[in-house]
This record gives sequence, structure tokens and C-alpha cells, in this order.
Amino acid sequence: MAKPLDGRLALVTGATRGLGRAIAERLRDDGARVIGTGTRPDGEAPDGCEFMAVDFTDRAATEAFGEKIRVREPLILVNNAGIGIERGIEDLKTEEFLKVHDINLLAPVILCRAAVPGMRKAGWGRILNIGSIYGTISRERRIPYSSTKFAIDGVTAALAPEVAKDGILVNTLAPGFIYTEMIDAAEDIDVPALEATIPIGRMAQPEEIAAFAAWLVGPENTYVSGSSLTIDGGLVRV
Repeated sequence: MAKPLDGRLALVTGATRGLGRAIAERLRDDGARVIGTGTRPDGEAPDGCEFMAVDFTDRAATEAFGEKIRVREPLILVNNAGIGIERGIEDLKTEEFLKVHDINLLAPVILCRAAVPGMRKAGWGRILNIGSIYGTISRERRIPYSSTKFAIDGVTAALAPEVAKDGILVNTLAPGFIYTEMIDAAEDIDVPALEATIPIGRMAQPEEIAAFAAWLVGPENTYVSGSSLTIDGGLVRV
């Protein structure tokens, strides 16, 4: 029985854990051939997925990885890799700010640049930038992270009309709080208190977000492009 993504090559960055891993698994299950990235050379993508190591804080390494991707010509690109740090403005170091931007913003732009030629040649492509509710709202001590998530929406908004006539759809998916192993291991997060702020009353499971990501990059999405779609249990409406 045919699957929706049979034969299509997908690149998912940050695929060794959390949301990225869930997206890689879902695209694999939908029939895609998946490349998943991680920072550590000994990292592992989900079963059945190819693993490639790349450190997006190293700009030369990111550029070199982009050239590899240009040759591979994936038709689906999910820019998921990201980090966040909490710093007050007086404590924020320039190198910390730039590190977050290298991973969360520059790497997605480089990978979009690398993937678009192959998508144009095929006349079909899907790019999904993983944003955040902190690209719509924000809070104190989130300047490095939030600035990248506001900016990735700008990348989506500018790129989508540029490539629309080539059959390429570009969107941002902006999740709220997701229950991942990082949340489970954190000692400074009061999970019940956090979930009490969410109208639905709980955090999302990675698989819930991955299901919507799979639709956005799949063949059933034929018209949604240039959009930022929030999945947060109603949080930003409160």
C-alpha cells in the first residue's frame, strides 16, 4: 500500500531527541527516506533513518553541510534544531547571543539556500521552520531565543512568495510547551504549575506536533504557505 511520502527524501535537523525525533519518526512512517542530524558524532537518528552529524555553531561546518545537502536534493526540509538560553540583558554575552542565532536562524537559512535548487528542479518541495510561541509572545530573559523565533517567521514570510511558483510551500510551525525528556529531567520546572497556565491543562506530546508537521510537508497540503501556525493548547489566546 502506497504511503503519502513514498520515495521522498526528507532532512530533519535536531532529530536525535524530542520534537525533531518525533517528526523524523513520523515522516519515516509516512514513507519518506529521512536524514536526521545531531551535534554529536556518536548521535543516533531513529531506526530506519540516516544520521549525519553537524555542529551548527561552527559556521564553516554548517556551510559544508549545506553543500552536502545541495547534492542530496531533499524535497522536504524541517529546520528543527534549536537551543535557548535565559539571560538578563546585563548578563548576556555577545558570543552567547550569536551562538543561539547561528543554530536557530543562520543554519535554517543556509539549509533553505541549499535545498531550494533541488526542489525547484523537481517542481515540488516543502520547507517547515520550527518556531515557537516565543515568536509571538515573549517574557523576560528570553532575548536570544525569542529574537530568533520572531526572525524565523520573517524568513518564512519572505521565502514563501519567492518560491511559490516553483511548487515549494514554506511554513512555520510554532509549538507551545511540549513534554519531552528534557522537561522530564529538569529539576527547576514545576510541571503542574506550568500546565495550569495552559487552557487545555497539559503540555503537548511530541507526536501531536509531529502529526501536524507531517501534514504541512505532505502531499495533502497544497495551499498553505507563508503561514505561522500555532499549536499551544490555547495558551497565546489567554
